[in-house]
Formats: sequence, structure tokens, C-alpha cells
Amino acid sequence: MIALALTLLAAPAPADMTITGDAGQAPPPTDPATVPPASPGPEASPPAGATTTTQTRQGDLFGPPYGSRVGEKREGEVWRPIEGPTYEKQPVPSESAVTGQSNPDLTDSLKKKQAPPTGESKQRFALEVKMGTYLPDVDRNWSGEGFGPYAKIFGETDNDGVTIGQPKKSIYGGLAFEWQITKKLAGPIGIGVQWTMARDKAQAPLAEPPDEGYTRSRADTVRFTVMPIALQAVYRFELLADKVRWAPFVPYAKAGLAYAFWWTKNGNGNIAVLKDGDNKVVDRGRGGVWGYQINLGMMLRLDFLDPGTARTFDRISGINHTYLFGEWQLTRLSNFGRKDSMNLGDSTWMVGLAAEF
Repeated sequence: MIALALTLLAAPAPADMTITGDAGQAPPPTDPATVPPASPGPEASPPAGATTTTQTRQGDLFGPPYGSRVGEKREGEVWRPIEGPTYEKQPVPSESAVTGQSNPDLTDSLKKKQAPPTGESKQRFALEVKMGTYLPDVDRNWSGEGFGPYAKIFGETDNDGVTIGQPKKSIYGGLAFEWQITKKLAGPIGIGVQWTMARDKAQAPLAEPPDEGYTRSRADTVRFTVMPIALQAVYRFELLADKVRWAPFVPYAKAGLAYAFWWTKNGNGNIAVLKDGDNKVVDRGRGGVWGYQINLGMMLRLDFLDPGTARTFDRISGINHTYLFGEWQLTRLSNFGRKDSMNLGDSTWMVGLAAEF
């Protein structure tokens, strides 16, 4: 009996057998007319005259279509060869285009018409280093006998320290800086400032020199310093040097106001003082005078020695031109002719080097 029961349980149910629910009732029959048509599967054939393309890629989410193998062309598919992308060679963007793209604020300014570059950096300034000799004309208005007060101290002396000749010119050096405002008149016009300095020294004369022997102090040295500063208008004629390579000459002229500081120091390095009989200070060895200064010179532009190197140096450093120059300088420093004023002017020659940048 047990074997018969197991056989019945394992046997499949007949096709017409109805499975009842908990209440023992069968489900209602299904109307064949209301059954929705089955959606066509991948194996459905396409309509006549239509062409479909089925892509079969290994690794798709749902895998290849049913009944096909990867890489196998099925009936009705149209395979087209995949062509590589084609590229057209584009021109290299200009520097202004790159700048405008990275900075949109410059777009309008870059669209404006600009003059082609000349290969030179913009020229705005000039700098000079110069040297010469200088002798302040302190004794210019001296009308007494013998040597003037400046020559008695700084003049040529004999073995006893007695003055026998005029002072020698001292070394005079300086710097000049120029702001070139415009170049429309065949060369730059600008405003310049010049600073210069000269010094002289001598052994101090004794207040009560002996009748015989050395009349100066061997331990005390007097030092005199003059420092003129000038504010000048400057013009340089550069048209010829710009247009003609074998004529690299640039004449120039300067003129303006000047003020000279001066001071005298004793052997201790202090400002010298003048005392009266009561040992009170009545004057000090320092002051300043107004006047004017004129410079006329000629410059030799050194670019002609090697133009290629000069242009390369301009691109690297921004220095447009370099010069070797000589000039004549006239200074009149006496508070515009006042009789009671010290005169520190001089007429001298100077040489130097200059650069425009």
C-alpha cells in the first residue's frame, strides 16, 4: 500500500485536472478572446521589405539576442564597417587668442586694431653714469691781495705749508636719471635729475703759524664737500641714429635749476665751526646755494658694433640702446648773482656711459 501511495504522488497530474483553492472551488475559465497577444520575442521575423540591424556586443546588460552568437551575422541584418574619425588640421592659435580665451576681460581690447610690433621694447627712461673734474669757484669774487680763502687752504703749498698756487681740480662723479615723456620731435623730450659730488682735503693751517717752519697742522685735516643736484629739461636728437646705421651719433642738451649743498669737516669728522673771542660759535661750515646748470653733449650709440646682439639684449633686458658720451657742463651756483653768496659753480668736461630702457 505504501508503495502504491508513493507512486501516485510522483506521477504527473492529468492535463484536465483542476486545482481547487481552499474553498474547493475552481477558478473561473479564461476567455480566449480577452487574452492579449504575446509580444514578439527576439526570434520573431521582421515584416517583409523591412531591414533591421541587431547589434551584438559582448558584455551587454542582457547579453546577445536569443538564438544568436557573438560576432555571427543573422539573416536580415545589415553590417556596415565602422570608419575611424577624421580630423582636419587646425591652425595654431595666436598668443592673443590664447590670452583672450583665458581672460575674457581682454577680449574687447584684443579685438582692437593694433600696430605690428617693431621688435623693440618701449623706451621710457635713460640712466647716465659720468665722471669728470670739478673746482668750485669759491674765490671768484675775491678782490683782496694774494690768494683767496679757498686757495689758502686747498691750494698748492711748498715744503713749509705756505700756499704757492691755485687748487687742483678734484674728482667729480655723478648719476643722471631721465623720464622720457615723448619721442615725437625726432627724439625723446623728458625731465631729468642729476646728482653729483666732489671732495677736496688739505692739512689745516695753524691759527698762529710760526715765523719759520711748517705752518700747518700735521694731525688735523680739513675736508670740503660740494654736492650739486639739478632738475633739467632734456632733449636728444635720435632720428639720425635710428635711420642711418653708419651714423650712430645722438646730440643732446639739458638745462634747468640746480641747488648745491656744501659742508666742511675738521680732523675729528665734525662740521667745522667759527668761534668769536668768547669761544662762542658764530657760524658753521655748511650751507647751500641756488643756481642753474647747462649740459651739452654728444653720444655714440654702441648698437652698431653688433646689431643682432643689441636686439637680443633688448628683448631679454628691456634696454633699448647703450651709449658712450662726452659733455660740457656749466654750473652757476651763487644764489643767482648775490654778492654775499658763496660761489660753487664751475665749467668742466665729463665722460660716461648711458642706457635707454
